[in-house]
Amino acid sequence: MSYVNKDLARTLEQLHKRSVRGLFLKIQDLNNDCTLLRKRLELQIDLAVYKNAIDYVNQFVSHTTILNLKFITNTQNLEVVVLHALLLAHILENEDCYAFEYEHHLLQGCILEIFTLNDHAKSLYTNHQEKMLHYMESQPT
Repeated sequence: MSYVNKDLARTLEQLHKRSVRGLFLKIQDLNNDCTLLRKRLELQIDLAVYKNAIDYVNQFVSHTTILNLKFITNTQNLEVVVLHALLLAHILENEDCYAFEYEHHLLQGCILEIFTLNDHAKSLYTNHQEKMLHYMESQPT
């Protein structure tokens, strides 16, 4: 009887590892999508205008910046992908909406996918959105 329990426990553990690995790979894919979208925007906008927003996001990125995202600890981090999407949303809100309508549509799809990752993602997005606005208001111009 104990052999069956051990086998069942091992199978459940392997399923859990696969689902967790799949979650991290999905986060990495979303981060890559956000990076591609940001690079697409960089050609047409001045990122220096968004220095305060970028500085806020960089506080949560380890050993690098959001503009040069490296390391698996960043690319597979839920908070980093949420902040990446939040930064892109902030940029698109402050740019001409007609010029970046396609990019805005892509970002909305990305944000919806982020919210489906887990229950915590939407509240994380909302909390960081408020904190980022407060941070940018407190920075000297």
